[in-house]
Amino acid sequence: MAYILELANVEVVYDKIILVLKGLSLKVREGQITALLGANGAGKSTTLKAISGLLLSENGEVTEGKILYQNTPIHNEPPEKIVRKGIFQVMEGRRVFEELSVEENLRCGAYTNPKKFKENLEKVYHYFPRLKERRKQWAGYLSGGEQQMLAIGRALMAEPKLLLLDEPSLGLAPLLVEEIFNIITQINREEKASVLLVEQNARAALTISSFGYILENGRIVMEGEAQELLNNPDVQEFYLGMGHAGEKKSYREVKHYRRRKRWL
Repeated sequence: MAYILELANVEVVYDKIILVLKGLSLKVREGQITALLGANGAGKSTTLKAISGLLLSENGEVTEGKILYQNTPIHNEPPEKIVRKGIFQVMEGRRVFEELSVEENLRCGAYTNPKKFKENLEKVYHYFPRLKERRKQWAGYLSGGEQQMLAIGRALMAEPKLLLLDEPSLGLAPLLVEEIFNIITQINREEKASVLLVEQNARAALTISSFGYILENGRIVMEGEAQELLNNPDVQEFYLGMGHAGEKKSYREVKHYRRRKRWL
């Protein structure tokens, strides 16, 4: 099995004292979708920022371990060099330029690959026809789902070899979530782009992934083939809202349940 990305015993510290990632190790398979799951505050977004070189802007740094992309260390590289290597992160919350048009946002994504702007623009419009309809409209007037499409489309303009997606379903209606995940699957298949998918929607993420990791308090506590994780009773109970007999737990039960981390 070939891997495009490997994190080995990575530790991340913020403000010189706050340890967030505690010896994290994971691998992303070449050409496949890998899910990284966990609750809020587990360290999922920090993991992506460590890969894409964005920690410095938040006074964070990788203090131990190594991050290898295509067998080459990148954890000391600045983000602009990492992007040019073929890694592109779609941030949580979409982060589009609201006072630029849809097409101007996409042009920003083509900064590292301007010669293929028109070709890649048509590719984005193929995946997201609604963006073509709204190409002259300010991004700030798009719906949440359309802004998420724009954020992913902007990443595609750079022709990424590794796409880092941070909570693409956040704040979206169920039908839009299904549409976005279908498009992610299509992009992975047609563009041969490897994907590291950070999600709280565990069922949706594992359904389209080949492999998954579960992150708790800065550490990987479980990993396995996606289908195995979907069928695991602990994952079903803690992340899919299912009880031991397959019944759905109520929000109140989940909220107040004292979790026994049987995998630790």
